[in-house]
Order: sequence, then structure tokens, then C-alpha cells
Amino acid sequence: MKCPICGETLRPGKKDPNYLLCYSCKKKFKAPQKKKTEETEETRYSNIPPKAVREKREREMKKAYDDLLAVEDGRTKKKKAKKRVEPEEDYNDDYDDEGVSKLPIIILGVAIVVVAGIIAYMLLK
Repeated sequence: MKCPICGETLRPGKKDPNYLLCYSCKKKFKAPQKKKTEETEETRYSNIPPKAVREKREREMKKAYDDLLAVEDGRTKKKKAKKRVEPEEDYNDDYDDEGVSKLPIIILGVAIVVVAGIIAYMLLK
């Protein structure tokens, strides 16, 4: 390409190749951009799944949404009854709190408070 001012040949810049430089008149011109042939092609994005996968997920989401609305309206869909598995008892039943009186714990708490009061009285004396 020729310089529009002096007619010398323009050379790409060393720092920025997007600009063309004329060394005789010391002018800088923006390089003309090449037209992309890719613009005519359909743009494809790599993070969008195929149509079959999208449709499957849409059906799943619609079903889940309809189930949610059915629960809110008080209607329930008949679901397959799941068998409830009882957990195995691995713990020891000797430590159940049902038959234990809380009186010893209360007496112990009162005793701790009384001893703390006596210690404080002795220290302040």
C-alpha cells in the first residue's frame, strides 16, 4: 500500500502491526481490516448442548415444575411407594434418658454454686 501524502510504500509498525508507517513523511495510518468470511457462516458456541439434550432437559424441568405446582395446589401425584429401610441399631440402649431422674444433676449444680460462694467469701475475707 502507498502513502496517500507522499506516495512511498507503507510498512507495518514494529510495536503495533495494526498501523502502517510511512518513513519518509513520518505519518501513521491505521491498517485496513480484512473482511471476515466467517461472518456469513452461522456462529456456533461450544457451551450449548445438542438439541436432543436440550429438549430432554426441558421435558425434565417441565415435569418437575408441574409436580411442584401439584404439591402447592394440594394435589398429589401417585408415586411409587418406596420401601422404607429401618436403620440398624448399632448403639447401646443402656444410655436412654427416659427413666433417669434429673434430681442428681440439680443437686450437683446447687452444690457447685455453694462451693464457689464459699471460696469467694474466703478470698475476700
